[in-house]
Amino acid sequence: MLTHRVRRGDTLGRIALQYYGSPSRYPLIVAANRIADPDRLVPGQELIIPDAAAAARGVAALPQPPAPSSLSGNLAALNDQRLSQLHPIVALRGRSMLDICAQQGLALLVTQGLRTWAEQDALYARGRTTKPIGPQYIVTKARGGRSWHNFGLAFDIVVLDALGKADWDTSHPGWASAARVGKSVGLDWGGDWRGFKDLPHFQYTGNLTLAQCAQLFAAGLPAVWQRVA
Repeated sequence: MLTHRVRRGDTLGRIALQYYGSPSRYPLIVAANRIADPDRLVPGQELIIPDAAAAARGVAALPQPPAPSSLSGNLAALNDQRLSQLHPIVALRGRSMLDICAQQGLALLVTQGLRTWAEQDALYARGRTTKPIGPQYIVTKARGGRSWHNFGLAFDIVVLDALGKADWDTSHPGWASAARVGKSVGLDWGGDWRGFKDLPHFQYTGNLTLAQCAQLFAAGLPAVWQRVA
């Protein structure tokens, strides 16, 4: 993923021209960074430069219209509340992903963000020791302290249909679209994992390992976040 540090005299048009070959593509940068006033950039500010081709492919020709405005406000508030509990870098990239998708009519709901270790252990018990029992009911392979969610470095999403209902059918093109857009803003996608595929899952781990996170967590979540690069 590319980033750009704003220099004196930079404009969004000039930055878009530099990376995309056209100043008219600046709205991609606006969406990726939630820029409130496109005419006011701050020297030294670091901007995410999303992969234009991936973002465009990710939301092209989806079969659903934009989410109704009555849904959009509640959805945005819920998503923001869940993302706000995550590391600021993860939250920024998550909001960028949601905004780019929303601009093209793909509505996503953040279903999970930060989880406590106890909540993680409860999820791990599903299908194993919590009824109903069976491999088809297992929802995670991670115990408490072994999930990126436990350290505020991951979130899960679900695609919403035109009526605002969760569509867990991963053959819906919105799932592949969300994956492409998420990766275009620098998030890792669980669907790329070897073995167990976790299509709703997105994360940014900042060069840390889960073992390092667990060790640092003994001093509290801020100790983990301070090490995220």
